[in-house]
Amino acid sequence: MFTRIVVAAAAAAALSNTPATAQVRGPEVPEEFRARQLPQQHLAGPRFGLTMFTGDIARYRDQSGLNPVMSQFGWQFENQLVSTTEGNQALMEWVFLLGGIEERQKNFSMAWLAGLRSATGMELGVGPNFSVNSEVGEINTSLVVAGGMSMPFGELTIPLNVAVAFADGGPRVTALVGWIVGTGTR
Repeated sequence: MFTRIVVAAAAAAALSNTPATAQVRGPEVPEEFRARQLPQQHLAGPRFGLTMFTGDIARYRDQSGLNPVMSQFGWQFENQLVSTTEGNQALMEWVFLLGGIEERQKNFSMAWLAGLRSATGMELGVGPNFSVNSEVGEINTSLVVAGGMSMPFGELTIPLNVAVAFADGGPRVTALVGWIVGTGTR
């Protein structure tokens, strides 16, 4: 048995040392179809806006003496994963928000969005959202679909976004504005 293991290990080692030139290659990819290595940008900036509750959650808030509209303040981190020479971008975004401070509420949320931004600044993203109210302590999850526009303003970019979070109790609609600046490239 030991001899078989040694022979198998020796054969595996010999086959793994085969030169790369002896391995089978696929056809060469023409230059116009090769992926381009463009810089990736890392952007970040503040966000502020409002969330409007609907359905059962709006009714619950009303019965509790709370407004169905809640303020939001937070920060967005964005990684531009791919930028094309035409100006289109594939993005990953993380948005952290604190809401309801005007009613002595502490609602924390975090959204993780995968999205696209066109060369004209139109944006569309989708991803999970996790939120917790500090009084209840229960984590709620939802699916967020967001869209909007990012407008250049000198060295800043001003995003205006509307997001709908689909969850039990009814969808929540959030409108946010802020600005983003570059924190580095890779």
